[in-house]
Amino acid sequence: MPNLPIMPFIVLILLLLPIRLHSQAMKGLAFFLWLLGGLVLSFRGVAFMVSAADQPGPVVLAAIGAAALAVGFGKGKFVLSKTSNRNIERIDQFTEPKRPIQVYSLRSWIIIGIMVSISVALTVFHAPDLVRGAVNLAIGFALIISSLAYLRALCPAKQASQG
Repeated sequence: MPNLPIMPFIVLILLLLPIRLHSQAMKGLAFFLWLLGGLVLSFRGVAFMVSAADQPGPVVLAAIGAAALAVGFGKGKFVLSKTSNRNIERIDQFTEPKRPIQVYSLRSWIIIGIMVSISVALTVFHAPDLVRGAVNLAIGFALIISSLAYLRALCPAKQASQG
């Protein structure tokens, strides 16, 4: 069975759901989807790396994994977190409940599409599993790190007590 990306199905479900959500629920949905995408990509990345036919030694594999996590951390903290924060600000401006598909702006949906396309392209062009794994791990970890912005927005009392 082919390994189909789940993102188009999630978009279709969000588009067809006949409900409307208040801003707090939208932030929760945004967090859940961002985190879920990050976890799926990260686990797939690790699986690809471990099952690579051209398996390097454990030290090299650990170094590649650490490099992927470092790249993902940087991208998540300094690039995608800005996207998450802009989306949180956009959601906070909602004065009435919105459809679930509006959980992300068009720009964010495009970023999501690009990340999914990179993963699909690596598969279509038969990139080595080690490369696919490292890229998926980096992108997945970036999503996980940047999802924390949504979590902070959902728990403002904890944030205020820490400051």
